[in-house]
Amino acid sequence: MKPNKASNVISYILGMAFNLAILALVAFAVYWFANWGFARGGDFAAEMLAEGEDYEFEFVLEEDTPRADAALLLYNAGAINNPWLFRLEMFLKNSTRVFRAGTYTLNRNMTNTEVNATLRAGQSAALAGHHEIRVREGWSIRDMAIYFEYREFFPAEDFIYYTQTGDFSSFRFLRDVPELPGRNRLEGYLFPDTYWIPLEPTPRDIIIRMLNQFEEIMEGPWLDRADELGFTFDEMIIMASIIEGETGHPDERPMVSQVIHRRLREGMRLQMDATVQYALDVHRSRLTHADLRVDSPYNTHENYGLSIGPIGNPGRASIEAALFPSNTNYLFFVVDYRDHTRHVFTATYPEHNAYVQRYFASLE
Repeated sequence: MKPNKASNVISYILGMAFNLAILALVAFAVYWFANWGFARGGDFAAEMLAEGEDYEFEFVLEEDTPRADAALLLYNAGAINNPWLFRLEMFLKNSTRVFRAGTYTLNRNMTNTEVNATLRAGQSAALAGHHEIRVREGWSIRDMAIYFEYREFFPAEDFIYYTQTGDFSSFRFLRDVPELPGRNRLEGYLFPDTYWIPLEPTPRDIIIRMLNQFEEIMEGPWLDRADELGFTFDEMIIMASIIEGETGHPDERPMVSQVIHRRLREGMRLQMDATVQYALDVHRSRLTHADLRVDSPYNTHENYGLSIGPIGNPGRASIEAALFPSNTNYLFFVVDYRDHTRHVFTATYPEHNAYVQRYFASLE
């Protein structure tokens, strides 16, 4: 019995070894044929690229992107035919798992290998021939225009003029924006972010990128939430821009939003200093009594309700704060005399007035 058992064990081991050898051979064959196919396809596509039409286009990765996500974006852009095969090739070639953010020039006749090589080259190679611009949250269109003029792209007034006169009818979210005297129709919708633009940009080059980014971040549930609160989406963007103008602290945004919502419900003036600063086109920490009386549809110290339009271009956090105010019951807020970048929130006028007196005392 023992010899038979030993022989069975040996047979089992030999069988397993044989099966593993077959699997290894199959895996090698698959790998070899895949690489041969990729290489042959590369040669064929390279010939087509050299002789065919020019199918160049810009492919934008807004943030460092995992391989799987990049494959889907490339497929949607028409750069590759099959996201699964692209990922398979990257796996077989032991390629990078994350592609760097940037704007890449691709050609729809590129092979997967060529697309991968372009994305792996990274930001410095891909963005040669582009400027980087950083548009800050809360900037108004005029702030942007001054910045672009400072960068020597074009005169500030050219940018402002094009925001008013350019054709942006392809963006559905702009179709419900009311056209009112004194309001710039794109204010609030030029999304603040970092962008890569051509070396000699036109106002349209920049504006389209920013509107595309707004469309990218805009979520369907936001529209439902605005309707649930009884506001248009445009009114929520106005509110978000005021929140952005009033505080730079993320934890304060939902509370500023709650104050605005409550004041609107109770028929009170909003009395937001940021709207006055927009009306005056000034940026200063203290406004005079004359400033607060400026005759402008943006002045919420004098007028009831929201301003007639956004007072800047809010970031995502302020939009979400407008849609989801804090579960508090504040009616006032004032600059904190201990830290002039923050605010103290109160529910009653006596509490508010006490802090106002402390604030002014701290300035003496």
